Amino acid sequence: MGYAVLLIIRDAFCVIAGLLFLVLPAAGQLQVGDLSSNLSGVVSAGYSADYGNQINSSHGLSIGGSATASGYYYNPNFISFNLSPYYDQSRANSNFQSISDSSGVNFSSSIFSGSHFPGSISYAKAYNSEGQFAVPGLPNFTTHGNSDTFGINWSEFVPGLPTLTASFQTGSNQYSVYGANSNGNSNFHSFSLNSNYSIAGFNLGASYQTGVSNSVIPQVFQGEQTGTVTTDNSGFGVNVSHRLPMQGEFTTNFYRSNIDTDYFGYSYKGTFDTAVAAAAVQPTDKLHVSVTASYTDNLAGILFQSLISSGGSLLPTSNLEASHAWDLNGATTYSVAPNLQLQAQADRRDQTYLGESFGATSFSAGLSYAHGFLGGALNSSLSVIDSIIDNSSQNALGFSTNANYTRRIGRWFVGGSFNYAQNVSTLLVTYTTSYYSYSGNLRRRFGNFNWSAAANFSHSGLTNLPGTNSSSQSYTTSFGYGRWINANANYAKSNGIGLITGGGVLPVNLPPLIPSDLITLYGGTSYGVGLGSSPLRRLTVSAAYSKASTNTLSAGIGSSNQSEGANALLQYQFRKMYLTGGYAHISQGFSVGDLPPAKVSTYFIGVTRWFNFF
Repeated sequence: MGYAVLLIIRDAFCVIAGLLFLVLPAAGQLQVGDLSSNLSGVVSAGYSADYGNQINSSHGLSIGGSATASGYYYNPNFISFNLSPYYDQSRANSNFQSISDSSGVNFSSSIFSGSHFPGSISYAKAYNSEGQFAVPGLPNFTTHGNSDTFGINWSEFVPGLPTLTASFQTGSNQYSVYGANSNGNSNFHSFSLNSNYSIAGFNLGASYQTGVSNSVIPQVFQGEQTGTVTTDNSGFGVNVSHRLPMQGEFTTNFYRSNIDTDYFGYSYKGTFDTAVAAAAVQPTDKLHVSVTASYTDNLAGILFQSLISSGGSLLPTSNLEASHAWDLNGATTYSVAPNLQLQAQADRRDQTYLGESFGATSFSAGLSYAHGFLGGALNSSLSVIDSIIDNSSQNALGFSTNANYTRRIGRWFVGGSFNYAQNVSTLLVTYTTSYYSYSGNLRRRFGNFNWSAAANFSHSGLTNLPGTNSSSQSYTTSFGYGRWINANANYAKSNGIGLITGGGVLPVNLPPLIPSDLITLYGGTSYGVGLGSSPLRRLTVSAAYSKASTNTLSAGIGSSNQSEGANALLQYQFRKMYLTGGYAHISQGFSVGDLPPAKVSTYFIGVTRWFNFF
């Protein structure tokens, strides 16, 4: 009891101190010797409460705020800085987007930015902040935890000498998913060097990168299986370019990569070299011609890197390690008219993987057109592709097309788009993909009323591999009447296949190369509504609600997942002060776990003031 009394006295003292800050006079920029700085911020004081079935409920007087200190020493090009700490900023009363109190600091500084040796330093740390665990096409699940990142960059730009830029980044994140019974964490560090030099008309470049990352993925959707992902990669490369006659340019580059990764117990380690050479000329303003050749001695490494770059992890099977590929491509475009362009392309590919050799030759031709149509604007393109597979009777005829149209009809604004492709080549010769997507939107004013609506649909999958399809659809509408009322509603539906990563489920498009027990099937629906109003010039009221229901299946383990969220905010400004009230709530659960759905709520009412210290 005595400790609780001390806490209340402490909170009361903080509130009194915060209220005293509210009456501090504003001042100008502070100049102390060669140091010039400015400090501004926001202080909030009031009553807050947090409660839920998986947290310790609390309530009482509280104080929070944020500040921004910026300035420079001697000269802005010598040393400049920006420091932004924040404390106890809840979702109900701030922009830091945390349903629980969040504290932290962001710092950045530029050093010698006006010299030949500029540098920069950055640092960020957050406590009890909110994050996201994503499912494609649907609202994200809510996480909370701590994170920090640090980075330093330094460069040398001395005239007549090669440039050099060095960068170092490191960071970590520890988090948990509301409603789940395990934690996740990740950490990484990376280092890179880049250099460029021009001599005798040649532009030369070189680079080196190395990095290590480790992640423990929480047991969301996976029962008792905790996922661990480790990746160690490095590489170096060189590139050369030179101008050619007829407004042309020649470029070539070589890169060697080393990758060592482990994903849920599946390991892959390899080294691969990639070389690319390209030349392009433009004999006339209407004609453009290009030729590109590329080679890799490890196709599996290329496939792996294509997903690594998007945040995922691809795991080729061991018999892909002795793989290679080369590609020769020629393309030309000719502008018949300012709004009509013709294209032609020839492509030859040879690949070795899965213990076999594959080859294909394809030819394509197409056109793109942009012009006024039926009183609106039309942009469209069409391409036809004929692909011939070596040593087989396969002759795949494919095509792709897209169109975008906008028009004003009276007071109506209408628009739409359409994309379709059939038998379009993927990274592997033996697989093609097909997809389509279309969307439409309407907008109209009725005096002071505004109304809009939009719909989007998409579907894709490997043509010759059932069960690889993914699709999504979404609908949104909004209505407004000046500043008096603004309302919106949305609905979304999504399904497909993917890999679970530290940030959620990542879609994949080459499942034959991934062990089946690593693939996750996902699907679900969501809807939400929002409402806002400013009935008085300095009064703002808003509220939002969303709900999502998803199902996942991974390694024979299925999970039914629910997520629900609501928040409301009221703010009234008088002079430099705001009367603020807010409420936020989430309910989130996963049937695969042994915990009931987590329900967390928080609310706040108090006074906020913006000010300049100096």
